[in-house]
Amino acid sequence: MAAGDDIRVLVVDDSKTVLRLLTFILGKLYRLEAAEDGQEAIEAHASFKPDVIILDMNMPVKSGLEVMQHIRGVAQDHDVQIVVLTAQDTKALKARAFAAGANDFLAKPFDREELLARVGAAARQVTLTRQLRQAYNRISREIDTVAGLQKRLLPDCSPLFGDTLVECLYRPSGRASGDYYDFFTLPDGCIRAVMADVSGHGARAAFLMAVVRTLVRVTQTHYLSLAEMLSLANHHLLSSIGQEPDFVTLAAVDIDPEEGTLTYVNAGHCPPLLWTGGRIMELAPTSSVLGFFDQKYPMRTIEFEKPAGLLLYTDGWYEWHTLEKEIFGLERFTELASGLMRSGRFTLQSLLENLSGEKAGPVFSDDVTGLWVCAGSPLSRVFSGRSTPQASRALAKDVVSAVGDYVEDSDILHDLDILLTEACANITRHAYGGGEGPMEVRLRIRPGQSVDMEVVDWGKGFGDAVKFENAAPESECGRGMFIICKLSDQCELKRRGRENVLRVVKQIRKELWKT
Repeated sequence: MAAGDDIRVLVVDDSKTVLRLLTFILGKLYRLEAAEDGQEAIEAHASFKPDVIILDMNMPVKSGLEVMQHIRGVAQDHDVQIVVLTAQDTKALKARAFAAGANDFLAKPFDREELLARVGAAARQVTLTRQLRQAYNRISREIDTVAGLQKRLLPDCSPLFGDTLVECLYRPSGRASGDYYDFFTLPDGCIRAVMADVSGHGARAAFLMAVVRTLVRVTQTHYLSLAEMLSLANHHLLSSIGQEPDFVTLAAVDIDPEEGTLTYVNAGHCPPLLWTGGRIMELAPTSSVLGFFDQKYPMRTIEFEKPAGLLLYTDGWYEWHTLEKEIFGLERFTELASGLMRSGRFTLQSLLENLSGEKAGPVFSDDVTGLWVCAGSPLSRVFSGRSTPQASRALAKDVVSAVGDYVEDSDILHDLDILLTEACANITRHAYGGGEGPMEVRLRIRPGQSVDMEVVDWGKGFGDAVKFENAAPESECGRGMFIICKLSDQCELKRRGRENVLRVVKQIRKELWKT
């Protein structure tokens, strides 16, 4: 089989003699199809999907120029190689042909060897394009793999730690990102939150992000202070990228909700915003970026009073262009975020929705990552009780009453009441084997979006045998789980340490919220 058999060539000419001659010369080398006018050429392009088109200019129905305009403009095919073949060998026609999308130009009468050479060159370009596309697809799949692995390194939930809520938002500008956020509890009960931004984009930034994440996570199992954590990270970055232009900005905080203290370090990162006592504080950099030179990382401690919130973010939030072609800027971003915090109903989603003041919303050119840590907010509350019928019923009513401060639809509140009553009753019946024990409902309200609840006990649980999704009335957990499934939009039952956690989410339309 000839080497060109996988190259499809469409020959277009209104002269049957020319078509027979082209078929005779090229037919043994390529897969051929013929068309006698411009409309046939357009239809053959759609069905035959040629790699090369040998195209006459003067034809009935549609001219060669019209065919090219359709292929390049309407069909958006920029890969097919178009060789113009015409008796009108003028500079003006050549200019018009190349402007319309021709790749080569051959005058009639043509020389057989020159025709073969021109079509052969077009075929080689087709082969090269295929190879480049295959290489691109391989790289694209590898980047997708990197992005998938990277996403699994990031926390994908927004839990409650007592009365402290942690909310995250992650929107990479490409498939792999240099942004990194994390949060976890330390042995002393403090919450460590980290936000970092690696210079650049793509796989290189994603790799360095993974290095930083590994070093940060070391400090969870082998406790290091914030200063020690940054020194460790800087040391490893210097050994790996010390001679390269890459660098990392990083802000990290240790929050003690019980003592009302926050200790932080900031290595050249955007200043986190602390909302406490009705005022906003910026946590300015305490040192330079990581990865350039050895340095000290002084820690600073601030006292706060509840309710309080801390926003950590990357520069993608404010480095985008408005409709006036201006950079939105850190000052405007800080002013907007501060105003939402003072309103007492700050969420990362509300910040995103209010960011531009334009219906179209911002078009981000960089990764956008945010972390919101809120202690003692009415939007995140913990309700405690005992696993008795009376106490669990009272617990459910207290939670629904708190939701009622934000949601005005009585049907939604009724559904939540039934859902919580069944969840608490399940704990009473199953968790403590007929005895009595503690239970909690951790409530998180997202105004305009949803109500998230975690119903928690420390009993025996149901084990791995119970599948909560699509629970049937006859399952071990019975009617209660079935009702919870039907009344919630998302539900999950899992073991978290010694806790049995039933997490349910109820989506609520915007018009059903109180203004």
